This record gives sequence, C-alpha cells and structure tokens, in this order.
Amino acid sequence: MSYPALPKPSAAIRNSTPIEYFESPEALLEKASHERFAVVFCDGKVYSLWKSLIDALCRETPVITIAGGEESKTLPSLRRLWKKLWQYKVDKGQKVLVIGGGSTLDVSGFAAATWKRGVPFVSVPTSLIAQIDAAFGGKVGINFRQGKNLLGTYAHPESIWILPAFLTTLDERSLKAGWVEGYKHALLEGGELWEEIQATSFSALPSTLILQKLVSVKLRYVQEDPYEEKGIRQALNLGHTLGHIWESLSQREEKPLLHGEAVAMGLVQEAFVSVQMGLLPEKVWETILSKLKGEKVLSPLPSFTWKQWEKLLSQDKKIREGRVFIPLLLEVGRVALQAIPVERLKKVVRMYPSWLHA
Repeated sequence: MSYPALPKPSAAIRNSTPIEYFESPEALLEKASHERFAVVFCDGKVYSLWKSLIDALCRETPVITIAGGEESKTLPSLRRLWKKLWQYKVDKGQKVLVIGGGSTLDVSGFAAATWKRGVPFVSVPTSLIAQIDAAFGGKVGINFRQGKNLLGTYAHPESIWILPAFLTTLDERSLKAGWVEGYKHALLEGGELWEEIQATSFSALPSTLILQKLVSVKLRYVQEDPYEEKGIRQALNLGHTLGHIWESLSQREEKPLLHGEAVAMGLVQEAFVSVQMGLLPEKVWETILSKLKGEKVLSPLPSFTWKQWEKLLSQDKKIREGRVFIPLLLEVGRVALQAIPVERLKKVVRMYPSWLHA
C-alpha cells in the first residue's frame, strides 16, 4: 500500500517576523539602544555567563531571571512572571525582552502573550535549539502535569535577534542536543542540506549560514500551515511523538533528558516504525542510527511503566478521535502522516535497547 507524502512547503513562503543576525555583541547592543523595554525575562544561567552584555542591553530595565530547562515551564513559574508584569505595570504599549533557550522563550512568551491579552515581546535565543527551532513558529506555552506543552497558544515575537556568539558558552551536551533538531530539519529537507548536516560533527559550532539554512526549513512549514490546520506543519514533529514521552518520563530522574536527546531517541524509533511498515528502506534507518549513535546523543530508556507511557501518549496533540497520528519518514526529504497502532509503537520501544549495544 502506498502512502501520500505530506506536501513540501513552497520556497516562496517568507516569515513575517523580522529576524536579525548579529556578528558581534556590539552590533546587538547598537540595535537594542534604539529600543525600550518594560521588563526583561532572562535565563539565569545565561545571565551569569553574559552579565556584562545583558546589563548593557537592558540599561535601567529590570531583569527577572528564570531557571532554564523544562522545570521552568510550570504554572508556578508562569504565575511568577505574571506577577512581575503586574508589579512593573506593563501595558500593551510596552515591550518585553526575552533572553534564553527554548524553555525560557516558551514560558516567557506565554506570559507576554496572555498578559492583558497580549503585549509585544522580542526574543533573543541563546541555545542552538532555540536559534534553529524553538524561537520560530509562534508557539509558546508550558507543560501540565507530565504532558509536554499542553497549555499554550500561538504568539509571534515582534522581532527575533540572533547572536551566534551565545553558542560559544554552551556545554557540549547542550550543543549536541541542539544539533539533533537541526538533523531533523535536514531529514525533512533532504538534498544538499541533508548531506551537509550528515557530514557535520555535533560538537562543532554552526556558522551563521548553517543557522539560516536550518531556520528556513522550519519557516517554510510554519508559513504554509501556521495553525496546524492542513497537516503540513505536523511534519516538524518527526521524532517528537515518542521523544516527548521520553523527555517527560525522564524529568523525575537525577539527570533528565534534554529535549534534543529525547528527540534523537524518537527519531530512530519512529524511523524503524517506517521500516516495519515497508515505507522506509532499512539502509536509511541504519544511516540515521549510526549517525546518532556516533554522536553519542542516544540515551537508555528512562524508567517507566507501560501505564505511565500510555497515559502520556494519550495526551499527544496529534491524536484525533483516539487514533495516534505520527509523521513517518518515507525517504530523506519525504514524510507521510499515518495513524499507528499503539502496539506497533510498543514493539519498537522494546527493541530499542538492543540497538544501543549492537
């Protein structure tokens, strides 16, 4: 049986949010000197590493630091930010500056988007995953119970300012996890980008040109299907159905998975579902597995029960009328959205540990 691939977005589609790249901190400071912000929400670790730059960016504006990572995407964290917006009397004629990785952008953007039904905000992504993925697409939100991004909305920043120099202070684990999202973009795009990323070490810092190429993949999907009504944008969830489950389950462990690490697990597992269904040549799956194993971004499964696993799967945002729809790889550069039986997913999960030791 053949499955129709999701249509690839038109290259002519352009992003409506201005995106600016700055080759030096001085250039970013020059840009910021022409703006005024009511309050700044900043990842606490980023602030400690870049204090002098961020203080110069903010001038007299109050800086509210936030713990980075998934632990910041909670109702108590969101309520704290709302209280700060109340405290500083932020109104719809003022702007909020948000500085940090994907989680910080998510919760801070959600706070701005819901305060007085929306105040403008400017995003400054500081992690690799944020500079190629999380800052783009207009999704903001928080987790609820153990479910990923169950509370949220669509809200685009007024502008996105990217300083690649922020990546120089990332630890290697975070850098590699960020590259996984770029690897997913390359799987969707195929062609020269796939070949380039396949040959790139995940320990390397990306050039500005690579950042722009990877961002352009996501933007084309987003602009053609901004509110996920056509199914086109769901291709961006490649590897995320199972990846989100592992990320959520790991949060109770001493060393929770980073988002990219969980997605890496999801990519190889979901690609093997494609193999089992006769949609994807096994050689392609072996190439993906080999690359992600070689980059040391694949982790053991977190401890879980199938009851916990099924509960999280049941909350996936791609479920329609009780059926689990997953974007599956047909070949590098082609994806199809398919309803997958839960037992098929379980079978692949049971096989995964053997792949790590093969």
